[in-house]
Amino acid sequence: MRARLGWALVLVVVGALIALSLGPAVWVIVSSFKTTTQTLSGASPFWPDPFTVAGYRKLFESIQVTPYLNTVLYAGLGAVGAIAAALLAAYPLTRFPVRGGGVLVATFSLGVAIPVVGLATPEFFVMRTLRLLDSPIGMVVFYAALFFPISFVILRAFLAGLPRDMEEAAVIDGAGYWRILWRVVLPLARPAIATALVVAFVGIWNEFFFANLFISSPGVQNVQTALAGFKGQFRFDASALLAGTSLSMLVPMAIFLALQRQVIAGLTAGASR
Repeated sequence: MRARLGWALVLVVVGALIALSLGPAVWVIVSSFKTTTQTLSGASPFWPDPFTVAGYRKLFESIQVTPYLNTVLYAGLGAVGAIAAALLAAYPLTRFPVRGGGVLVATFSLGVAIPVVGLATPEFFVMRTLRLLDSPIGMVVFYAALFFPISFVILRAFLAGLPRDMEEAAVIDGAGYWRILWRVVLPLARPAIATALVVAFVGIWNEFFFANLFISSPGVQNVQTALAGFKGQFRFDASALLAGTSLSMLVPMAIFLALQRQVIAGLTAGASR
C-alpha cells in the first residue's frame, strides 16, 4: 500500500510538472486560432469558438516569411559553425599533450560562466569595427562564437570518455589525423554533436537581445525581433503575435524530436562509466 501511494504521489508530481511546463505552450498554440477579442477578454473558452486562422493571415501579411528564413539561416549555420570549431578544439586538447592545454581548456570553458549580456558594449564595438553590424554573415559569425564555449564543453566531456582503441587501430592502418577525425571520431561523437546542435540551434533560434542590438534593417531581422514589433506597430495584435509565436516554437520542437535519441544518448553517455 505504501509503495502504491508513493508511486501515485510521484505520478501526481510529475503530471503537475508536465502541465506547468507544457501548459503555456499548448495555450499559445490553441489561442493562436482565436480572435484578438477572444484572447484578451479572458472569458472565452479554452478551445477556439469560432475557429479562425485570421492571426496567421495577419502574420504573413505583415512580416512575410523573411524573419523565419533569416532565423533558420542564423541558427543553422551558427550552430554548425560553433560545433565545427568546438570539435576542432576539443579533439586535440583531449587526445594529445598540448603545451598550455589546461589553460586553453579552462579559458574556453570559462565562456560558459561569463554573462555575455554584460559584455554587450565591447561586443558591439567589435562587431562595428569588423563591419559585421546589420549583416547576415555577421550574425552567423557572432552566434557561432557565442555558442562555441558550451559546444566545446559538451564535446570535450564526451570525447574524454571515448576509448582510444579504434583510433589506435586506424593509426596502425596508416590513417592520418584528418581521416581519423572524419571517419572514426565524428561517427562515435554523434550523440554529443546532436546534443550540442540542439542546444546551439534552440539558443540561437530564441535569441532576442543581441539580435535587437546588432540588427536595424527589417530584412535582416530574426523572428524574435520581428514578433516584438507587433506590440507597437499593430497595437498589440494578440492573434497575430500568438500565431507567430506558435510557428516559432514548432521549428525547435521538430529539431529536438528528430534528434531526441541522439540527444538523450549524449546527455547520459557518462552515466554508466
